[in-house]
Amino acid sequence: MSRYCNPGLHIVIGYIGKNTGVGKPFTNLAGVINQGRLIHTYQKQLLPFYDVFDELRYFEPGNELTVFNIGSVAVGLAICEDLWNDKGSDDYHYADNPLQNYRAAGVDVLVSINSSPFVHGKCQQRLEQIVPATSDGPAIVYVNQCGGQDELVFDGQSFVADKGAVRYLSATIFNDTYDVVEVFDETRVDPVPDETETVSLANLLVLGLRDYVQKTGFSQIVLASSGGVDSAVVCKLACDAVGAENVHAIRMPSIFSSSHSRDDAKLLHENLGCWDYEVPIEHESLVQNLNEHFSVHTDSANIVVKKVSAGGYSAVADENIQARLRDVYLMHFSNAYGAMPLSTGNKTESGCGYYTHFDMNFSYAPIKDLYKFEVVDLASSDARIPENIWRKPPSAELAAGQTDEESLLPYALLDPIVMSYVEDYVTSFERFRAWVATSDRQKITGNMQTLMAWLDRDGAVNDYERIVSLIGRMEYKRRQTCPGTKVSKVAFGIGRRIPIVEKWS
Repeated sequence: MSRYCNPGLHIVIGYIGKNTGVGKPFTNLAGVINQGRLIHTYQKQLLPFYDVFDELRYFEPGNELTVFNIGSVAVGLAICEDLWNDKGSDDYHYADNPLQNYRAAGVDVLVSINSSPFVHGKCQQRLEQIVPATSDGPAIVYVNQCGGQDELVFDGQSFVADKGAVRYLSATIFNDTYDVVEVFDETRVDPVPDETETVSLANLLVLGLRDYVQKTGFSQIVLASSGGVDSAVVCKLACDAVGAENVHAIRMPSIFSSSHSRDDAKLLHENLGCWDYEVPIEHESLVQNLNEHFSVHTDSANIVVKKVSAGGYSAVADENIQARLRDVYLMHFSNAYGAMPLSTGNKTESGCGYYTHFDMNFSYAPIKDLYKFEVVDLASSDARIPENIWRKPPSAELAAGQTDEESLLPYALLDPIVMSYVEDYVTSFERFRAWVATSDRQKITGNMQTLMAWLDRDGAVNDYERIVSLIGRMEYKRRQTCPGTKVSKVAFGIGRRIPIVEKWS
């Protein structure tokens, strides 16, 4: 492509090479193209093998620098992880420090190409890691990928740093940009993002969903819309991702669905401009028919007369069959009209297994890695979502008078328990109490007053241990769920490698 460009233009690209020597079969390379020729290559040296990264499994690491001149400027090449082992920052015990080696080689500019996925705080972490390294070393041009790939979203946020300061910061996040930058410009840039965290999170989720839908060949989306906050946020994200005219929201009320849920969902669809359908489900006759066939285990009143292997008849089955009927209707629409079906579960519910088995087995789950408080924040920040949806007590509405918090715990408690367990590996009540006192993120998970009062309440230890036990036991359900956008440092699914069957909790 550079044959059509200015002869002085050098283009840096990333690509995979074949290893012709001993070791792993491939190499992770950066190349420099000028006037239609590949004139320089660099082989990535630090290969991550943690969280979502598997590079060391496939690639052979390099061991040499690549330095070349453009005019009088000495330029070096790096790839992503190569910058993350400088000045005592090694968390992964790499043997080498490419950035220090480039510093010793006297390069003027280090160009780093990156595929660095977003998680909370990652943009700031990059700046804190890389910008100080330029105070006694080369200027760094940090170029990051933008777009969604399965469960990962790459946020862009490219920047230039020199002499310990940010000289350029991409004006947009989660969008491709093209800019001409003077690397040695003495202008300092305030690296404070213009967007609030909630707006950035919404844009991230929209990008991840849009790319997943388009890259899998779909153009339409279908989802079950209950009038609750989770499905409302997923519906809003779907409309923003592919256009409201391509979103089909199906209301499927049962005898337990409240009138306000039906009305709230309908108003939401009107506000968003998406397609609205109402298809009531009728589960009672189906349950009666099934119980007649299984009558050897139950009498006509569904009272246990003979125990089965699971311990007898469970009324939860009558609740879950409603969710499964909705799944059948949703999948029928998907098969009939070619729309991608979305799951609407959040991370807190998934952590506790508080969803019907197979109810999260559709194509994509946009809010899969969001805690309940994050879902509510997204809903309350969008005027298109009726206020009643995010203010009313959450309920699955599978039984009369049912609420999520009566079945589990208040979300002001559940969110920090799940967060501390999954992201910071807190597994005891004593450690959880210490985490509450010292963690930064727990302060934004909900009502701190409720959380602090609960910690000193009789029964808090038992409640905590019950939830932690649930998180461990429900791995068998979570492992069968569909992919969803990763936003936290540890998400259920990709990067969290634990056994399905375990007996330590």
